[in-house]
Amino acid sequence: MMAQSRQTQLILDLLEGLPSIGFILLWRQTGDLELAGWIGSGLAATVFAAFALLKGRMHPVLLGVNCHILLVTPLIVGLFRFGGSEIATLLVPYSYGAVLLTVTLVGVLLTLFTRSGFAGIPELTARLRLRLSLMMIAVSAAGTAWALSAPDKALLPVVATLTLLIVGRRFLLARWADGAAGAVVLAGSALAGTGQPDSLA
Repeated sequence: MMAQSRQTQLILDLLEGLPSIGFILLWRQTGDLELAGWIGSGLAATVFAAFALLKGRMHPVLLGVNCHILLVTPLIVGLFRFGGSEIATLLVPYSYGAVLLTVTLVGVLLTLFTRSGFAGIPELTARLRLRLSLMMIAVSAAGTAWALSAPDKALLPVVATLTLLIVGRRFLLARWADGAAGAVVLAGSALAGTGQPDSLA
């Protein structure tokens, strides 16, 4: 059962990065942003369906990325085709950098309305979870401002911000896990110490 659970999680871990990888590769190879966007959107929809079916919990940062990939192409193409071409033309240069805006908005919603927060770990104490969530929102918001201020050079701020969010979250959670493990060891030692006189009596 545990092996099956690990296999399922491995599959989900591989799947959740697929839409962004597929989008970037197609965009770079073909130069056709709309085609890459539609295929990325389809991959994102497939990933969401797989997570729902397997009852998986998506990485909170990649949740925002996949929401953006799912929605941005249908939104812009819909505006072009249904009379909003001026708005669509305005949005197109910012569509790549705006992924960080979507990540930030998703982070705010997760923090306000879910037990896991943007941190994505319900086992954290409420205070620590809120601190980590707010830190991640601040980093994401700063990256959003950077990316949208130079839409023609958005690749660097997007990659840098997403890397910082994912790696920084993992590092902080690893520190928390080490601290929690240390607390368990200390508690066990204390209990063993208090129980020793009774065994000798």
